[in-house]
Amino acid sequence: MPIRDDPKHVGRAWLTPNTPVVAGQVGTWTIGYEVGAYGYDEGGRIKIVTRFASDLVRPQFKDPKAPAYTTLKIESSTPGLACELSYETKGLPRPWYKCLVVSVIGGSLYPGDKVFVTYGDTSGGSPGARFQTFREREFEWRVYVDPFATEIYHLLEPVPKLVVAGGTLHRLVVVAPTTVRPGEPFDALVKAEDLWGNPCERFAGEVALRTEGGSLVGLPASARFESCKLAARRLEGLKLAAAGQEVRIVASADGREAVSNPIHALKPGEAKTWWADLHGQTRATVGTGTLAEYYAFARDAALLDATCHQGNDFQITGQAWRELLDETRKFHADGRFVVFPGWEWSGMTPGGGDRNVIFKSEAGAVLHRSSHAEVEDASDAETDCFPITQLYERLRGREDVVLIPHVGGRYCDIVNFHDPALEPVVEVYSDWGRFEWLIEDAIKHKRKVGFVAQSDGHKGRPGASHPGAGAFGVYGGLTCYLAEACTREALFEAIKKRRCYAVGNGQRIYIELSIAGLPMGSEGHAAGEVKVVGRVVGSGPLARVDLMRDAAVARAVSPYGTGQFANSNRFRVSWSGSAVRGRARLTVWDGALGVMQGQFAAVKPYGFANSEKGVRLVNPQKLEFVSSTTGGENGVNFTLTAQAGARVVFRSPVANADFAVKDVPFADTALVFPAGGIDREIRVRRLPSGGHRNDLSFDAALPAPGNPWSAYWIRVTQEDGTQAWTSPVYLSGLDA
Repeated sequence: MPIRDDPKHVGRAWLTPNTPVVAGQVGTWTIGYEVGAYGYDEGGRIKIVTRFASDLVRPQFKDPKAPAYTTLKIESSTPGLACELSYETKGLPRPWYKCLVVSVIGGSLYPGDKVFVTYGDTSGGSPGARFQTFREREFEWRVYVDPFATEIYHLLEPVPKLVVAGGTLHRLVVVAPTTVRPGEPFDALVKAEDLWGNPCERFAGEVALRTEGGSLVGLPASARFESCKLAARRLEGLKLAAAGQEVRIVASADGREAVSNPIHALKPGEAKTWWADLHGQTRATVGTGTLAEYYAFARDAALLDATCHQGNDFQITGQAWRELLDETRKFHADGRFVVFPGWEWSGMTPGGGDRNVIFKSEAGAVLHRSSHAEVEDASDAETDCFPITQLYERLRGREDVVLIPHVGGRYCDIVNFHDPALEPVVEVYSDWGRFEWLIEDAIKHKRKVGFVAQSDGHKGRPGASHPGAGAFGVYGGLTCYLAEACTREALFEAIKKRRCYAVGNGQRIYIELSIAGLPMGSEGHAAGEVKVVGRVVGSGPLARVDLMRDAAVARAVSPYGTGQFANSNRFRVSWSGSAVRGRARLTVWDGALGVMQGQFAAVKPYGFANSEKGVRLVNPQKLEFVSSTTGGENGVNFTLTAQAGARVVFRSPVANADFAVKDVPFADTALVFPAGGIDREIRVRRLPSGGHRNDLSFDAALPAPGNPWSAYWIRVTQEDGTQAWTSPVYLSGLDA
């Protein structure tokens, strides 16, 4: 018979203080527990638990002066009683992984005894502990008890909860459609974000608005924000009058300024673009927040045209699946905001690895889990599909479902598992990192797939998925779909036809591209050289556009001439890549950069998305950096005053590099130092002294396709490190 789990018998828990917290706030919190009538046996443990997705700074127990010092206090009359405090990264079944553990030793706890765990104890000089960096309406600090020392834990009710709110103004953001039809109304979005990328809830003020590059009908002169309200304002009913017109919206307040992505009024025959993030989770599985909050954020705080929720299948209960379908119906609105129903097939890599499963509508949506690992009701276990080939068989012949292989906790295997009819695209970028090796796998093994980027976010911010301070390595991605309308029918068809391109860092780069006269995603043939014609308009200055044939650069298009590098004393040292393909991919680079016979100046971090990491100038001859990568790139830009024999030395636990300043080319090329792992390397380049451009056009002829076909696509890189990857055009040199 189960034990009595009411507060009288197992005890009660509380949190002090339990007032709202600003995301990333440094402070002190105490979790208290009063023992119930059962008492607590010697050897029993108490677990104070937060979700996997939470990025509370890890507690420490040794240094009372250091951040996150955490202490234990017991109020008991038991002679000789002792308790110990420890931390477990995986203390209970997911998502309740992160556990502060109180172990009872040297005696028992009696009814009425009290246990106090203070997180961020400042009594010894500690500054306190940094709280979770992202908004959450119901942050839970759960307390699980095991009074009988059986390692069977019982959740105490009610659960201590906090509101985590957005903070004060750190940056302004303006988002708009990249293409609009002349004379038709459209909406843009202006918002204020805090240090951690949350929409502010502690900002009051007026943001001035203007245009750059032309006029925009209907743009107000300003937008006003009020404290304690979400600082995201939709600008409705805007219009561009003439085809070919391009403008950007500029927002400014408190000495800060932000410029939107380009807004292009379509000319006849040009493709309409729509932006989507089709991959993220909520507290229904391993993430945070509710489904309604997730969809509302995508629509109202990220200005997405489309989204989808992708919960891990082995956690989705029957009730959760029904709730997802209901919420999807409520939020979906053809012509304004498309919501697809779906789930993530989360089988292990040896059985195929992670796949997003996306349905065109609720009418055809079915759930075929990879397992019932965390679903107690096994009455529908016969519907499970493992390995992925079983799911292929179940779905084969259907036109209303697509699968998207991706890299998450588990990584997909598209070498041994691939169904071309069901898997038209692969995800090459997400919060987890950048995965160009997936492109290489696809091309090497002749998989005709397009490229998408999503967030795979767990923090309830689809479309604007900042990494916070957790293990996620980069700011999540978006996919631009080319379709005539913002409808399920049109966008689903764009996925199936690979009419899309992937962009990192939540940016909206505008790309026009024709390859052998065909749009991205197409298949065709070419008898000789392949003409590649296109235009890229960045969200910031462009560094280069690589014209790709298969997995190699066939031609690099640079916005800079040789003159822009002459006599330049500006440099970038960057490092990138991951340790392995799987979960242990995180690479910690923390290290230093030194110069001999020279001095560093004008130091600026490059590519960092985590506000707790970055670069510090120790003295004119030394820089230190705190950095980790999961496929993406971090680095530092600097100006160097150097003598003729100056050398720069890079030191980190991963790899070292040593180079003479005179050997860094006065051109748009780099010195490269391989660092093992997956695409891990250190790069050194000279930065141009001027000539920055956001707009770059090209018209080039690339070598003829190989046998049986070659993939032609482009990779865009901005000076801030943001990248984009277009779905290839697949061309055969043979007659059709």
